[in-house]
Amino acid sequence: MVAPLRTLDGSLTLASERYGETYRSRHGALAEARHVFLGASGVEAVLAARGSAAVLEVGFGTGLNFLVTACVAAAAGAALTYVAVERDPLPTARLRELRYAELLAPCPLPGELIDGLEGLGARPPAGTHRLAVGGARLEVVVADATEVVADLPADAFDAVYLDPFSPRANPDAWEAALLARLVAALRPGGRLVSYSVSGEVRRRLAAAGARVAKVPGPPGGKRETLVAERAG
Repeated sequence: MVAPLRTLDGSLTLASERYGETYRSRHGALAEARHVFLGASGVEAVLAARGSAAVLEVGFGTGLNFLVTACVAAAAGAALTYVAVERDPLPTARLRELRYAELLAPCPLPGELIDGLEGLGARPPAGTHRLAVGGARLEVVVADATEVVADLPADAFDAVYLDPFSPRANPDAWEAALLARLVAALRPGGRLVSYSVSGEVRRRLAAAGARVAKVPGPPGGKRETLVAERAG
């Protein structure tokens, strides 16, 4: 078992032996979650303006995108609905190694998340598992994303965090049909965001009707990241 890796902003991440990639950027795990996902998606602004937001994540991984979003929602007194699809949930013992309670202090949600996930057992069965983490409603869907997207409601989410392993390592999670369903699941004006700016991914999202742009990446990290906004 590979020990956690320290990223350039001091936060930790894990490496996947199956995919040969890290779960979060080596340039800064926390910076990536805050800048690429929470910030570029507009979710922070939606929480502040409306007092609620709904997010769909493909690739729950270490849970950092959820925690960063949920901590902001809790600080704003806003309601968060968060649906996270994950084929291979990490053991909670591995999540504890990342020291999120220290990283995100004084937000109390890292401990609540791990406690909730522990209640699902060492290997959560396939299906949807509902947890209350602070004021956030979290649904962890243990399944392959390609099996889930057909049942996604349309016009349901303010943002999609597209965060599986890369198109090279995990091509199934970036197929055109899947991306089109993710765009359709967005509310008009909602945004799909990702670290990947692959030309093929951008073309597939544009073909699905999204306005696609490359935007500046986090300081010290990738030069550009992806925003695809549903028209409306």
